[in-house]
Amino acid sequence: MVKKGVLAMSKQMLTTVERVRNGFQLDSHITVTQLARSTSWRSDLEKFDAMQILDRNQTAAVVLTPDAFRAVMSYIDMIEEELEARQTETLLEAREHMNNWESGQELSRKAKESFLDRQERLRGLLDGDK
Repeated sequence: MVKKGVLAMSKQMLTTVERVRNGFQLDSHITVTQLARSTSWRSDLEKFDAMQILDRNQTAAVVLTPDAFRAVMSYIDMIEEELEARQTETLLEAREHMNNWESGQELSRKAKESFLDRQERLRGLLDGDK
């Protein structure tokens, strides 16, 4: 499933995501003070796609170009889809031995019985009958 998602993303988007994932290059950071005092960092941002903003040598923020942001969001969406697919597969595998799938009136009847049974148990707990 990841392969399909990866193929759907352009090669440029994947390259951008990889650059963001691999961290920051030597010149791709700026201090908060420099950020406030000039706009020269904008040309560096276009070159690197992502910049680290430092405050007392600690990362205060990360700035992405719009294209880098879209690439990262697409990548996250793709990973979430893969996770959801794997969770569904795991759930179905865990319940594989359950071959009593029901539907319609039978399912409705059993659901109502379950609710009534739980209602009686909860009422007993509330009334102190345990």
